[in-house]
Amino acid sequence: MENIYWHGKGTHQADYTRLGEALIPAMGNCNTVAGEMMRCATRLSHDLYNNGMGNNTSGAVNFLLAKGAIDKQTHATIYEYTRGLLYDGRYAGDAMQVAVEHMIDSVVLHILANPQLETQPNSEDMFDYEEEDQHFCEECGDEVDSRSMYGSVCSYCESQWEDEEEDDYCYA
Repeated sequence: MENIYWHGKGTHQADYTRLGEALIPAMGNCNTVAGEMMRCATRLSHDLYNNGMGNNTSGAVNFLLAKGAIDKQTHATIYEYTRGLLYDGRYAGDAMQVAVEHMIDSVVLHILANPQLETQPNSEDMFDYEEEDQHFCEECGDEVDSRSMYGSVCSYCESQWEDEEEDDYCYA
């Protein structure tokens, strides 16, 4: 995909840029609901294009759903990657990238359709909506029950490694 917000060529780029510059402070949560929505959208976009969704961004996508800025389908597509599952796409218009671009479109259009959000005081932070990280097997990608952030392997893959190690052992 070429016409994306990250490259400054989003569908509603001028409004996205204007709203972001006007409503998002240099640090911390925003003073207005629209500002916090824009902060969420930019956080999700930044995490996709800079970190492969490597950070816990569940609060951002959950905040947008709770405020009616995105639909359930967009939420579901993005949410899958917000708690630890790394995005391994090619940034060539797959479902995740399309969902993030659609999310930004939706947020901008929601604010434009509800201009009172630009002045409505915000008392919440997207991090209030954050959930715990998930952990995934480094081999197969299945969710694992582990408190270790790195080096998690599911029991099936671990047993496969053990079987391979036994096969590699030479009985002379």
